[in-house]
Amino acid sequence: MINIAIDGPSGAGKSTIAKIVAKKLGITYLDTGAMYRAVALYVVNKGKDPSIEEDVAPLLSEINISYIKKDDENLICLNGCDVSEEIRRHEMSKYASQVSKIPAVRLFLVDMQRNIASNTDVVLDGRDITSYVLPDAKHKFYLTADAEERAKRRCKELAEKGQEMPYEQVLQDIKDRDFNDMNRSFAPLIKTADSIEIDSTHMTLQEVADVILNNVEIKNPQENYEEKSLAQIKDVNAAVSKQIKQRTKQNKPNIFYRGLANFVRWAMGAVWTTRIYFADRFPKNSKAIVICNHYSALDPCVIMSKVLGKNGKVLMKYEVMKNKFVGKVATAIGAIPVKRGEADVNAVKSILGALGKNQPVLIFPEGTRNKSGNKELLPFKSGVATFAIKSKSPIVPMLYYKKTGIFKRNKIIVGTPFWLDKFYGQKVGDVKEEATDYIFEKMQELRAELDILVEKCHGSKKKYLKYKKNQSMELCANVGESRKK
Repeated sequence: MINIAIDGPSGAGKSTIAKIVAKKLGITYLDTGAMYRAVALYVVNKGKDPSIEEDVAPLLSEINISYIKKDDENLICLNGCDVSEEIRRHEMSKYASQVSKIPAVRLFLVDMQRNIASNTDVVLDGRDITSYVLPDAKHKFYLTADAEERAKRRCKELAEKGQEMPYEQVLQDIKDRDFNDMNRSFAPLIKTADSIEIDSTHMTLQEVADVILNNVEIKNPQENYEEKSLAQIKDVNAAVSKQIKQRTKQNKPNIFYRGLANFVRWAMGAVWTTRIYFADRFPKNSKAIVICNHYSALDPCVIMSKVLGKNGKVLMKYEVMKNKFVGKVATAIGAIPVKRGEADVNAVKSILGALGKNQPVLIFPEGTRNKSGNKELLPFKSGVATFAIKSKSPIVPMLYYKKTGIFKRNKIIVGTPFWLDKFYGQKVGDVKEEATDYIFEKMQELRAELDILVEKCHGSKKKYLKYKKNQSMELCANVGESRKK
């Protein structure tokens, strides 16, 4: 597949250039920015605040984004309606920047973009394409231009559409957008080391497109298929597929163990009456490393039953799975055996393999059970940081309120997914301790959130959201007063 990734600040000409390149090569142009604008449009039309995660995340399941090709143009449709013009209103740029900061939105759209790119030759442009969406793309470019030049281009574009805007306002909006894009906590706008930078300040559109096309041709010479016919290639692919299917069939637990595993999941749900808060934060149909505190040997079954479902995987002590019967049931549930205290290569391969298949993997970073039952977290092992950095997977923190007991109602809160993207590109051994401390801090923040939810708001999600909103308003008021002084 030909994947061309183009990043750069607002107004640099990314979309126009990407369209030219796609048309010249005869491949698909995927406007990722339009996708965020479409989400923002839907949120705003629903009367919700595009900057508040609790307002936006529940609406994602209602959104369907598609493209229709018409007269060499890709029209973007929101729930079947063409919104190509509506999303280009000036204010939608600000709203798109706000929704793009929300992890749930990025997961929702990035999965969509990656799936398209894995099956189609595409040109993608945006602000995190080279660093996050398609980090393995062969052709990467960073397109930039002076802020003043970008403001002039934007004013001209708006004027052509009958939308007059003062130059000073457009310039300030661009500078604000640059700051937001480059300083957001997740997947900020950066120039990756393997990207070719193109300053378009004094270049025409065609000149910029020619630079990209020339580099794509250099980097992507035509392969020589003379030695192998198409028939031979098909035969090899068929043989490999057959081997994979046979191996999968051999390792798959039989119907008895799968049925028993389903019973265990049901039993855990019935016996361990656990309430899940903010379950909508959990990314669906996406890879994720799920972390949780650990009180009981049955914690894995409870979380697999309540949150992860049949697609999830969980790390389990090798000693537990040595028993043939227990091992078969555990495998059917989704357990990955791990030998503690040593470098278990097979476990590492299984974990990374599951993440590569967009499966969530549950890991208890404490490494052992907290038998005391107190709320204090035990020191974290560094394995979670290692896997998260290597696979570039989001980490989803979860937390039990107290020690689990049979027929005793417990509470689990699901935290907002976060990434260790600030450690990407560095040697894991050099940063894993710092990354582990960062993960521990995130769990401590989640503990504080859960305590407020249960103790101050009596377990009411509605009261908690109101409390959180009041706290935010109070903080803004205090900041405003301090500025006046």
